Amino acid sequence: MPTKLSADDLREITDRLTAEADALREELSAAESKMPTLYADCDLDAADVGAKVIALEALRADAERARALLNRVLATLPKVGTPGYGRCAVCGDVIGRDRLLAVPHTEVCINCARAGAGAGA
Repeated sequence: MPTKLSADDLREITDRLTAEADALREELSAAESKMPTLYADCDLDAADVGAKVIALEALRADAERARALLNRVLATLPKVGTPGYGRCAVCGDVIGRDRLLAVPHTEVCINCARAGAGAGA
């Protein structure tokens, strides 16, 4: 039996996912605009180069995290309200309403997340 989500729940989930996607797009845009500046600022001072390399690696890691999360959010949006939404991708059980409201892009139930199964925790 699927998780019972009201029309208000589905609207809230859709609104949260949409807002999260917008915020992630802004975060990616900001990160991508900073990268050329960091590349251009790399000069021959070893201390400066080292600090800039570390900053660039952190920026790239943040951008990759944001990109991966954005992809998950965008993949979830069209599923909201469909029969498959709210089912654990690992065990097939129902994902609880509270979990879906808290982490609407999750693909795993709380038991599978605790067990470390799946990447959608």
